[in-house]
Amino acid sequence: MANDTVTYSAEYLAQDRRALVNTFYSLPIPLEIISTLYRCYVKASPHSEGHLGYDDYLIVWATITAVAECIAGLVYGPLRSVPFPGFYIFTSNPVSGPPGGLGRHVQTLKPGELSHYLEGDYIFSHFYDFAIASTKLSILALYHRIFVTTKMRVMVRITASLVLVWLIEMEIILGLGCQPIQGWWDPAISATAKCVDKVAFTYSTNILNLIFDLWIFSMPIPIILKLQVNREKRIALCCLFSIGLGICALSIARLSVVFSAGSGDVTWEEVPLGILSALEPCGAILCANLPIIYREVIRSFKRLGSNVRSTKNASSGSKPYGGSAGQEWIRIDASSTKKVADGFPKASVTRGNTADGEKDLTMRRGIKVEQEFKIQSTGSTHHSGKDLV
Repeated sequence: MANDTVTYSAEYLAQDRRALVNTFYSLPIPLEIISTLYRCYVKASPHSEGHLGYDDYLIVWATITAVAECIAGLVYGPLRSVPFPGFYIFTSNPVSGPPGGLGRHVQTLKPGELSHYLEGDYIFSHFYDFAIASTKLSILALYHRIFVTTKMRVMVRITASLVLVWLIEMEIILGLGCQPIQGWWDPAISATAKCVDKVAFTYSTNILNLIFDLWIFSMPIPIILKLQVNREKRIALCCLFSIGLGICALSIARLSVVFSAGSGDVTWEEVPLGILSALEPCGAILCANLPIIYREVIRSFKRLGSNVRSTKNASSGSKPYGGSAGQEWIRIDASSTKKVADGFPKASVTRGNTADGEKDLTMRRGIKVEQEFKIQSTGSTHHSGKDLV
């Protein structure tokens, strides 16, 4: 070991990524918590559904596990633990160094620090699997509630079953992939332990995860394209429900750095992999929450802008422009639905100001609805549609 140490320059040994790791492990925590709490507030508020659904409970669980993942990464990675009566206080300490050593070269670690980091990485992996799978199941539960065609619901159930199988498989491999289990994190034991190929395991995890993401986020697009609404709304809805495809970029980026799992300088090379593993569940949770909270967020910004304009108008003595929020609603009246020559039912559409339309056009399951109506798609498959705005 001494021979290895003298071959490295002082500049090399002084390299430090801990500030970067601290930042990107900490950033997802408030984003996940705030977006999920806001989702629950929107869904439980009286002007919405007034209660939470299965998709909401799943995203709450996903948020808990994603936050726990980041905390585990911080505790076992770039933070230094200081003994305190009955518990530990975790503080950043770039001088004496953290017990896990993530963000430093492995050659700088003290005895036991590498094992401490690898043990934390093992715990981190469990939380990652549950956070990713729970987010996928939450999105699928949302699809099951708002897309009521038989074909779509069958696809949702099959996909959810495959996600559960994927999660169970990952947990079994993590539990039984090394015999004894300490081989995952103890270098002294891993030399003689019987373990799965960690790089191949990480690659397979990421590839399956990417395939699921591509499939799940593209599932609603065919149904949305058949809705009898104008092109702008179809495009907007496709963008809203497929924005999660951007998470696939994180999955691809994570796949490109999987090689670090087999690196000899694991505490240095795994920094990009660890950061992307923390950001991926965060991005997925934000995308899962967006269809629920986006309208309330827009309305909040509009109210804020309206208040600012009202203040300026009051000071200048001019009259405010528009209604209470300056927004028009599109109503679809199911009672006046009729068939036309192309065989599709058409619903009469009326417009109204926010003042008389906001109360009964409420946010339900991420889609604005007034009443259900029937749409007959090509292929003679009947399914219930809703006014999507």
